[in-house]
Amino acid sequence: MGNKSNEKIGRLGLTAFVLSAMVGGGIYDLPQNMSLHAGLVAQLLAWGLTGLIIWMIVRSFMILSQVRPQYTTGLYHYAQAGFGKFAAFFVSWGYWICQSFAIAAYSVLLMSTLDAFWPGMFFGGNNWLAILGGTIILWTMTFLILRGIKTTSKVDMLGTVCMLLIVATFIITMIVAFNWHIFMTNPLASTDIPPIHYHALGGLFEQMKGAMLTTLWVFSGVESAVVLSGNAESQKDVRRATRDGFILCLVLYALVSILPLGIASYGQLAHIPSPSTAMLMDYVLGPVGRLIITFGVIVAVLASWLSWILVLSEMPRAASEDGTFPKFFRKIGKHHVPVASLIMTVVVIQIIIIMTHFAGRAFDTTLTIVATMTIPPYLISMLYLAKISKSDKTFNPDQHPVNVSRHAAQITAVLAIIGTLFMGYTAGVKYLTIAFVIYAIGIPVFMYARKEIAPNQPIFKPAEKAFAITIVVIAIIGLLILFK
Repeated sequence: MGNKSNEKIGRLGLTAFVLSAMVGGGIYDLPQNMSLHAGLVAQLLAWGLTGLIIWMIVRSFMILSQVRPQYTTGLYHYAQAGFGKFAAFFVSWGYWICQSFAIAAYSVLLMSTLDAFWPGMFFGGNNWLAILGGTIILWTMTFLILRGIKTTSKVDMLGTVCMLLIVATFIITMIVAFNWHIFMTNPLASTDIPPIHYHALGGLFEQMKGAMLTTLWVFSGVESAVVLSGNAESQKDVRRATRDGFILCLVLYALVSILPLGIASYGQLAHIPSPSTAMLMDYVLGPVGRLIITFGVIVAVLASWLSWILVLSEMPRAASEDGTFPKFFRKIGKHHVPVASLIMTVVVIQIIIIMTHFAGRAFDTTLTIVATMTIPPYLISMLYLAKISKSDKTFNPDQHPVNVSRHAAQITAVLAIIGTLFMGYTAGVKYLTIAFVIYAIGIPVFMYARKEIAPNQPIFKPAEKAFAITIVVIAIIGLLILFK
């Protein structure tokens, strides 16, 4: 995509991009994020259920890449083929804004990590100095992209290898320092033990629900190989990279969140500053341990940040070429950079970075919004698979080589839909409202684009109009519930 257009990416490069997109910097704060909501047993159950849900989603994308290999922009094309231009816009708009929030989260995490070098200066990653620092990095990257810098699969590979080495070092350190007695104390998180910072967190289901807000988010990006499938050497590489990235991430995430429970109580872990892995390494190894994690966060975040800006700047341009975004986004500058799309993407990210100043726990808040906004694009893709798997005629009309039966695909799609809806349930009213408000804001953009590109055609088909009205109504009802 974008600056990657002349480079064909193999299985290893795609896997590196999937890992870079999924892991980003989120893994470095998992011990604290998970311990806020759940004890040992609930965390294990949350990872198990999340693994099943995400695997159904991953499997659905793998099937779609087999039966519809011509749809090289994945989610966007699935929505358009199944439900029309407004659904395609809905997916593209949502994915664009969603990943813009993810980049803003990178800014918060990076600046809070740099606080290790200048204690208090960038406290929380969202004070005004931190926002200034994030802004400088954002616009420096933009300037470099406008000058023609190319991110390649080698850049993604470098960032991914660095991230894996740092995470492996953390996991080994936690295993060496592991204390079984601490690990097995109050595993259900059902008892208050104030002297050692254990407090009751409620029933197992409530703990799992809270934890899954984190566990489900960290797999955002699992579809990134599908997004880049037009640049892949083969569709088989796309499927393998998606599967390999998911399995590796599930193992890493579970180990990084659970092993620290053998070092400190979940009550202690819940109250250590970000990134919590750095503080744990400092506790076990001293300042050197914290510096190892700090270095890992900086490299991983910067690599993901640059890659995702390039990918995101391509999305509105591609949608504009397809008639769902305004023509303005089509403008290409020097070095074949989609300049208008890039600038608008960066402006959106900049606004979100500024907004993080007003969020209490800025990193957690932005990640939760990312998780919630990811749900509709996933859901539409899963619905498309369910739709085409209804009959042999629609499932694989071009007779592409497929290693799954239509009935198996249909069952996979239904399970993925149920799992995706459960993701929405875990988000709660507040974040669902935020997501639908953002989606509703996009509707005038679509209306303007359709009026500009096809002035003599109706903007919405009847079903699309009903869909648009539903989005607005849900957003309004959510706001009324929140502010009553």
